[in-house]
Amino acid sequence: MTDTQDVVIIGGGLVGLSIACHLAEKGVTRIVVLEREAMWGRGSSARSAGGVRLEFSHPSSVQFSQYGLEMFRRFEDLFGISASFNPCGYLFLTRDPQRWDRMQQLAAMQQMLGVPVELLSPADLARRYAYIEMPDLVGATFCAQDGIADPASVAYGWARRARELGVKIRLSELVTDITQTRGHVSGVVTASGSVIQAAVVVNAAGPQARAVGALAGIDLPVDPYRRSVYVTTAFDGLPPQIPMTLEFENTSYIRREGSAILMGMSDRLEPISENTDTDQESLEKLVDTVLRWVPRLETASIMRGWAGLYEVSPDDTAIIGEAQALPGFFYAVGFSGHGFMHSPAAGRVVAELIAGEAPFVDISPFALERFRYQTTGEAFVI
Repeated sequence: MTDTQDVVIIGGGLVGLSIACHLAEKGVTRIVVLEREAMWGRGSSARSAGGVRLEFSHPSSVQFSQYGLEMFRRFEDLFGISASFNPCGYLFLTRDPQRWDRMQQLAAMQQMLGVPVELLSPADLARRYAYIEMPDLVGATFCAQDGIADPASVAYGWARRARELGVKIRLSELVTDITQTRGHVSGVVTASGSVIQAAVVVNAAGPQARAVGALAGIDLPVDPYRRSVYVTTAFDGLPPQIPMTLEFENTSYIRREGSAILMGMSDRLEPISENTDTDQESLEKLVDTVLRWVPRLETASIMRGWAGLYEVSPDDTAIIGEAQALPGFFYAVGFSGHGFMHSPAAGRVVAELIAGEAPFVDISPFALERFRYQTTGEAFVI
């Protein structure tokens, strides 16, 4: 079976659906999204903790978040379904004096871009958040505009709008080859035997981004790592409203999930894999880590847990652009845990690139070619 499209998007998660929606709104009529799962938005997108924040190391990343935050706030007006945005705020904690110096420098940049980030001393933290016990804390930042939203609702809103605009979403379609003609991308082949001809192919495959890139002969340095999340039963040992709170040195975080507490962490010893199973060892590590700075959680009971995959780049920053070695092959990958919050802006800039327009934000910090040189890693990541 042979089909002809203008654009093929590989990956039906949040980033792929955002690209499809933004392209369709530009009037591109022949777009197909290929998702290897039996339902769009069921991979890493469905396992996101839903954080949305403005604090990042690069001005472009801050602007990505600002665009996404505004969209999530207005999502119901734009797409007819609420993103359930909750402006609970983000609180970053550090016990490292050198990290604190950098956080203060970056706060100045963020404030210049309109981010109302606050610098908190240990005394400030003790007054506001008495449940946090961290005797060696050196400083914290807080932004009240940040919060959480519902990835499933956002994915549904984009998928519905894309379909209304004529986008085809084909499920259970695994791409097995990316074809080329005279040095330009020319389409894809799927495991079902479909051949889709297209002058533009977009890699939005998340944790599978490196494998999809290899089909085109493009090395995308993105690897999948398991990240586990757990939710307690209803718990009243913490205030009813707490911010998304992240502790840098032990890479753990907590936030409210209704009447319960959601908690997670990044295990630096976790190997590269596509394992999304939870296990007792990961749970015990998480509990031990979180209790060091929120001891009140000792009386909480775990209700459920799940694991997803971060698609991690070498500097914890997304890779977005068009392959220099293969015109027509675009990618938006390697979001390193920031895919949900940056998916609105990623969709817009990729659509602009495909349409031959200048991106609304400087995307040079996301260029694949940056890895030829020494890069500075994202500071606000755990």
